[in-house]
Amino acid sequence: MADLLVRDIDPNLKQKIEESARAQGRSLSEEVKAALSEKFDAPPPNEMKLGTLMFKSLPDEFRGDDLDFKVPGDLSEPPNFE
Repeated sequence: MADLLVRDIDPNLKQKIEESARAQGRSLSEEVKAALSEKFDAPPPNEMKLGTLMFKSLPDEFRGDDLDFKVPGDLSEPPNFE
């Protein structure tokens, strides 16, 4: 594997990467590798189909085919067009 050294990173960016790594339970290196892979392994957004683009826009914990959407309160009856 090759190494990559990045110098003069903005302190705010480094802090965001560290916070994201902590939240994902990864090391700083693993977090940066994951971010780079996500950026460069995916096809450009204009080449993705709409469903794929929407799926990728959700965090992993909200992805799945078993989503249950609940509407708070009472539901009104659908309109009668007769």
